[in-house]
Amino acid sequence: MMWLRKGIMLAVAVFMGFAPQAAHAGMPAADRVALEAGVRAEVMKDLAAPYHPTEGLLERSCLDGRPVRDFQGDLVEYWVNLECPYCGIQEPVQAQRNNPGMCIVVRHMPTGEYSESLKKALSYEALKKFSINAANLFWDKVLPKNTLGIPVPYEGSLLWASQEAAISPDAFADALTNGAAIIVNQDIALGQGRIVSTPTYVLEGIRFSACDFIATELPAALNLAKKARQGEEEAIERVIKMITDGLLNEKTS
Repeated sequence: MMWLRKGIMLAVAVFMGFAPQAAHAGMPAADRVALEAGVRAEVMKDLAAPYHPTEGLLERSCLDGRPVRDFQGDLVEYWVNLECPYCGIQEPVQAQRNNPGMCIVVRHMPTGEYSESLKKALSYEALKKFSINAANLFWDKVLPKNTLGIPVPYEGSLLWASQEAAISPDAFADALTNGAAIIVNQDIALGQGRIVSTPTYVLEGIRFSACDFIATELPAALNLAKKARQGEEEAIERVIKMITDGLLNEKTS
């Protein structure tokens, strides 16, 4: 039986080139070794590629609303599916508040596995045009709060958020078609074949798949990624272990 880890059963198997039987602390050692080998290959691929932090992000905004174009500091990509119960907004928002020198940019990877994930992604990006707080509260309301991943109907939360931010229906419709759709479609196109798990943090160009960091862990992970980008072997090994543990739903620190 293949594992259920953040809605990525087949994607991770394809990504790693094999399909282990279980993904937890007690899995067979040989399966963990094989998974770790796949993670190592992907980490080394990321490190071999040139890293251009702002590429494709200049028209985006940080999680606190600051424009990326004017930002000077560390960029962090947070790839999510708004119906993945592990893709919380509270910890990233807290990390953003605690670290003004960091810019967390939300990126979307909705899937057909969740019936309303695309609509929620579009609504979130449209709401951001008017109120980042309303958008983040909408996200928190519609996110499933259990590991079953049961979709939460979003209409009531969207109506509440629109009223809270005093958004007219016409203005919201315009934001959906002229802004949100472009952003989400760009993310889907870029993420295909690259983002195999949600959440995925991209730190210094390294994909930290299935690592749902709490607020206090994210700066340390970013610092580790910087050391790995500089070629520090110990840091690279720690990154590989962290991602492997995340995919196995183990402790990532």
